[in-house]
Formats: sequence, structure tokens, C-alpha cells
Amino acid sequence: MAKLNINQLTDNFNDDTNPQVAADYGDVVWESEVFGNLNLGYYNGITEEITTIASTFNDESNPQISDGGDVVYEWEYGIGDIDVRLYDVNTDTTTLLPIGIARDETNPQISGNLIAYEYEFTSSDTDIYLYNEFTNTNTPIAETAFNEINPQIAGNFVVYERENSNSNTDLYLYNDLTGIEIPVATNFIRNETNAQVSEFGDVVYEYEFSSTDTDIYLRDFSTGNTFTLASSGFDEINPQIAGNYVTWQAWDGNDWEIYLHDRLTGAITPLTNNSQDDINPQVSDLGFVVWEHEYDSSDTDILLYDGSTVYDGSTVQTLVNSTNDEVNPQIAGNYVTWEAWDGNDWEIYTASIFPDV
Repeated sequence: MAKLNINQLTDNFNDDTNPQVAADYGDVVWESEVFGNLNLGYYNGITEEITTIASTFNDESNPQISDGGDVVYEWEYGIGDIDVRLYDVNTDTTTLLPIGIARDETNPQISGNLIAYEYEFTSSDTDIYLYNEFTNTNTPIAETAFNEINPQIAGNFVVYERENSNSNTDLYLYNDLTGIEIPVATNFIRNETNAQVSEFGDVVYEYEFSSTDTDIYLRDFSTGNTFTLASSGFDEINPQIAGNYVTWQAWDGNDWEIYLHDRLTGAITPLTNNSQDDINPQVSDLGFVVWEHEYDSSDTDILLYDGSTVYDGSTVQTLVNSTNDEVNPQIAGNYVTWEAWDGNDWEIYTASIFPDV
């Protein structure tokens, strides 16, 4: 079993929620609700200092963190005008992205020096832009008359959805190195949604076979081929990808279970098989998987699979277990963060994972 170093980051009377963790040093960012106003807290994994990086009278929300610890987030300037801000951990400075006036820019995602986000051109036309921090350039990468939404970024790749109609959502991949848009999934009578991309350009996504049967597909960037990962008569949803690992949750007719796919070996491994709901899996490029285990209606715990070991059923362990809820695990590298109810409000925790060797 893996060894864990768990650290409680907050202990106050505010709700601290939505933590995100960085792969390089374990930096963590989260939302802190103070008198109805959302601010952003930050834990520096190198200095172990906890600071507030955003605390204006406007809401700062939806933070995302890069491997190196830089943060992008939404800043609610006013009604109908949400902007994107960037916090640089090395310089301890915050800048406003050079984007439109009196428009909503939302859902920012960051990888290295690249930031993808949604730009609301009109109420019925949302586009995708890509900002390069090094060159200070802002490039529209998807601006058709349809809505392009839900960008996800890793390395030089951005995947996003294009809503052609209520019953036809397709997926596209943008390669920043070439500037080329690649169709990933364009079935004109099916919805392909909830795509995630790896730093290699591989994409996993949900394929809505019917209203009661959603499957998981994987597109290999190097070959351009698409594979079916999960296609039972039940729903398989919420795919996540990092490096060579893919995880998802699957309905077995009674409850939700967790699966892991190793792209190098081709193996698909069931990580759970019980009578409780196991949901919201997250995976790191080291093969670690964390998820929520609903022990009962008032007690959700977080479980961990140490992907560096041979799976034999005993390599799943409880990351944290109390009589209250622990939810929303996020993982990057060998660092994981989550939020926990203390009986009064939500607090933030983090842990370093040291695999059993």
C-alpha cells in the first residue's frame, strides 16, 4: 500500500471548496467563501505558505492550476462581463488577459504557458480562444456560428465540443504546434461530449449510443484511430485521461464502479466491485486513481488505487475516512487534494503519495 503524507490546509468558519492541485510541487488553489464573496486561497508546495491570491469585492471563482503552479480563474467584473485573470506563482503577480470588453470569458483551462477559455460572442454563439502567455497573443481557435464550449487542454492540445444541434454535439482537437483543427468525433446523429485530452493528444469522450446507454471511446492521436473502451448495455461516463492512463465510472445495474485502462498494456482493470456507489474518478500520469466512495447517504469517503503496484484487490486503500463527507478529489502527479466537511463547513486537505516499492 502507498504511504501518505496528509496535510490540512484550512481550518476556519468559511466554506473552502473546489480545490485544484499542481503536479510539480503540490501547489493547491481553492475557493474560499467569505461573507458571501468568493476569494481564492493558495498553498505553495515549496514554501508551505498559505496565502490569499484574489480577494476583491467581486467574486473570483473556477480556479485551474498548471503543473508549475500558475493559476487562471474567472473574475466577475460585472453583470454580463466575466473576465479571466492569471496568477503567476514565480512573480506573485496577477494580470488580466487581453480579451474583449463587456463580454463573458469563462471556463479557463491552463497548461504550461497556454490558456484556453470560452468567449461569449453573443448569447447564442460561444467561441474558444487560446492565449499564449509567452508571446502575449490571443488566438480564436474555434469561432463558427455554432457554440464551441467545454475546452480542455494538455500540452499543446485543446479539445472542445461543437453544438451543431440539441441532438448533435461533435468534438474537435486543436494542435497549437501546427495550428490545425482535427475532427475527433462527428457522428451527425449522436452526441459526443465530455472530452478529455492527454499531453500526447489522445482524447477520451462519452458517446451517447442511446438515452440510456452512454459508452466511452478513445481516439489515438498518433494513428488517428478510434477505439471503444467501454460499451455495455449500461452507462459508462466521466472519462479522465493522464499520460497513458484512462479511468471512468460504469453502472453495473445496481451501482457505480470504477475502471482503469493502461494504454501501454491494453489492460482494462475493474478497481471496485461492491454494492456502494463509486464515482468521480480522477487519474494521474503515474497511474494513481482517486474517487469518491459513498459509504452511506451521509458519509462519502475517498479511495486511492496505487497504480505503481500490481492490482490484486488489496492495492485499493482508503485515502481519508471519517463519519462526514470527503468529496471532490483532484490529482496530479503524486499529489492529491480534496474538500472535507468538518460538521460546520468545508475545509481543504492535501496529500503526497509515496508508492510502495
